[in-house]
Amino acid sequence: MNNDMPLCPICKNKLVITLARGRKSNKPFVMLKCAKDGRHFRAFITDKPYVEKVLESLEHKQ
Repeated sequence: MNNDMPLCPICKNKLVITLARGRKSNKPFVMLKCAKDGRHFRAFITDKPYVEKVLESLEHKQ
């Protein structure tokens, strides 16, 4: 894991990165959330070209 991972502004724990899909749209996105409590901080990256690059890089690692 990268040591430069951003910290939760509430509790200072590291944020975790997960891939998810929209409930209605079913479109993929990247989510950052607090590892201790997801209610502290959540961020969603929905930029289509960026998400596609992330998915491609994960496919190549498998």
